[in-house]
Amino acid sequence: MTRYVLLGLIIVIIFALTGCGAVFVGFVSNPGVTPSNISGTVTIVDLGFVADGQGAIVNVTLVTLVNLSITKTMTFCGDRQTLFPINQSLKVEFTNGTLCSNLVSVVFF
Repeated sequence: MTRYVLLGLIIVIIFALTGCGAVFVGFVSNPGVTPSNISGTVTIVDLGFVADGQGAIVNVTLVTLVNLSITKTMTFCGDRQTLFPINQSLKVEFTNGTLCSNLVSVVFF
């Protein structure tokens, strides 16, 4: 019986802390093991910075691709500007991350 009381108390504490923003409880149904891909022509490349939630600043590369008049901006981890020349058609494989996507490959057309 005391195990159930202890378990219930722990659950109540977790919910209380989560409501205060002190604890994040979540899961990812697709952790990004299978690479995704996108293709298009590079129109904008920019270096940016993102806070990781623990006080650290992470470099990210923002890349805007256009394919059939559809514009998509992706955020890749690290300074990857040299991999994305302006007006170059390419296909990018990546795995999704929390703050940014990790590059797997870049293939030029």
